[in-house]
Parts: sequence; C-alpha cells; structure tokens
Amino acid sequence: MVEIPQDIAQDAAQAAIWSELVADDSRFTEQDVPALRLLCFWHAVAMEAQRQMTHNGKLAIFDPIALKPFTDASGKAPFMVRKSPALAVLKEATAEIRALSDALGLTPAARSRMGAESRPKRDGAKAEFLTLMFSDRAEKERKAADA
Repeated sequence: MVEIPQDIAQDAAQAAIWSELVADDSRFTEQDVPALRLLCFWHAVAMEAQRQMTHNGKLAIFDPIALKPFTDASGKAPFMVRKSPALAVLKEATAEIRALSDALGLTPAARSRMGAESRPKRDGAKAEFLTLMFSDRAEKERKAADA
C-alpha cells in the first residue's frame, strides 16, 4: 500500500478521498502517486465548485450580478444573472477526474481494456489470419502460373 503524501494528509477533503481510493488497494504503486495526488486534488476542486453553487441548500447555477433597469408586474426590478463561473470549474474538474480515473484503471472501461490486454489472442483469430495468408499465396501462385 502506498503512503499518503503529507500535503494530502493535511487537507481533510483530499485525505478522505485518498483513503477512499487507496484503502487496502494493493494495485497502486509508488509510480501511481503523482496521478493519485492529482485525482485527489481535482475531486476536492469539484467538491468546492459544487459547494459554491449551492445557496440555502439549493443548487444555484446562475449568479445575480445586477438589477435590470425596469420593473416586473409586481413592481420589483428583476435580477440580471450570469452562469456561475464555478460551473466551468466543475466541468474542467470532472474531465480531469475522468481522465485520471481511466489512466489509473478505476473505470469499468479501463478495467475491461486491461483485462483484454492480458488475455491471450483467440485461436480463431490466428486461424482466420492463416486462412487469409494461405489463400492470398494460392492466388499469387495461380496468377504466376497463368502469366
């Protein structure tokens, strides 16, 4: 089992993510530590972005930036809003999380690719290749005999 880096251990959010990812998992080696560090970082970034978009327990993807120069039917000026910058941060963080998780073999697709790479090739594929090779050779011999 790889040891948790000191800077990761000092951040409660990243330490929790590290322990969840690496807990009793012997597949990780010291070479995986840089990718694991980044994965913990991006998970913490994603959590903070989500926290920034939550107001009073509700998701708020738009930030009010000013009042519009007119009033609505109730006589109040409505807010002008913009898409929360945290949404772009969350999108970037999730892309990084997906890429790092795939690189570390943590996704189902990565695990199936790893399993496929370690499996021997099917005999059927070998037989098919040999059939193509010999039929191609026979075709060439026929053309040479006709010439």
